[in-house]
Amino acid sequence: MEFNSFTTLVQREVEKRAGENYRVKLNDVIKNNGVVLRGITIRQDDSNISPTIYLNPYYNAYENGEITIAAIVADVLETYKQNKSSCNIDMKFFLNYEAVKSRIIFKLINTEKNRELLKDIPHIPFHDLSIVFQYLVSGEQFRNAAILIRNVHIGLWRVNARDLYECAMENTPLLQGYELADMKTILGEYYASGVIDDEAIEDMQQEVPMYVLSNKSRVNGAACILYKDLLKDFSIEMDKNLYILPSSTHEVILLPSDGTQESANLKAMVQEVNRTQVDEEEVLSDSVYYYDREKDVIICA
Repeated sequence: MEFNSFTTLVQREVEKRAGENYRVKLNDVIKNNGVVLRGITIRQDDSNISPTIYLNPYYNAYENGEITIAAIVADVLETYKQNKSSCNIDMKFFLNYEAVKSRIIFKLINTEKNRELLKDIPHIPFHDLSIVFQYLVSGEQFRNAAILIRNVHIGLWRVNARDLYECAMENTPLLQGYELADMKTILGEYYASGVIDDEAIEDMQQEVPMYVLSNKSRVNGAACILYKDLLKDFSIEMDKNLYILPSSTHEVILLPSDGTQESANLKAMVQEVNRTQVDEEEVLSDSVYYYDREKDVIICA
């Protein structure tokens, strides 16, 4: 079955199961790095918000004979039930910059892979990356939900990308924090949760100390490298400059420089991991960066 036919069938079956008080729609969502996903939304007549449930993984499982249409429909409805919100959002507040500026945060995306998106959103270049901005929705029921800030918004607010950056530099560390742990600790967490096994632990152990940097939610945590004095303080603690390896949009690996590492080898490693271990949507960069603690600057290695 073709993908379009599959998603239309799922939509129709979900409509039957949900009932006449619900609106079920399909929509294509452009994600990071130009990845396009087909989403389904289920919305009650009196609600103006709904979680988007992506159908692409279901299609792959269906094509492989791992799941039936009936099971997919049941799972979509259960996912909606578990994630739906019992309240509406009055978006009028979003017209007022004073009402939103305290929750503006930043994230990092790859410039080349997001050329089309960047035409529509305010951003600041950062090597081969771009700093872009979001409004972090408040309330536990929304978890890490964020609204991407677009050119139309700053036009209404009469601000520019630099204004957003100044707000985000203050807000992001406060709202999202950071976590910095050595690789062995992270591997231990993965092992305890069953994500990796004994063989993987042995393969991934390394003599050179590496540290994983992300935010508290571990979502778009690579932007923590922009936090004021974070890299500086850590490099002083290590008494070394730092290589920054972008393992994904969600985290980076900090490698204290001992003078023996070669940036070409590190770059080759990052590229291989991006090709084989990281979802296309979550790739940040094939580059390697270097933090010079004396100059307090990040450069491309």
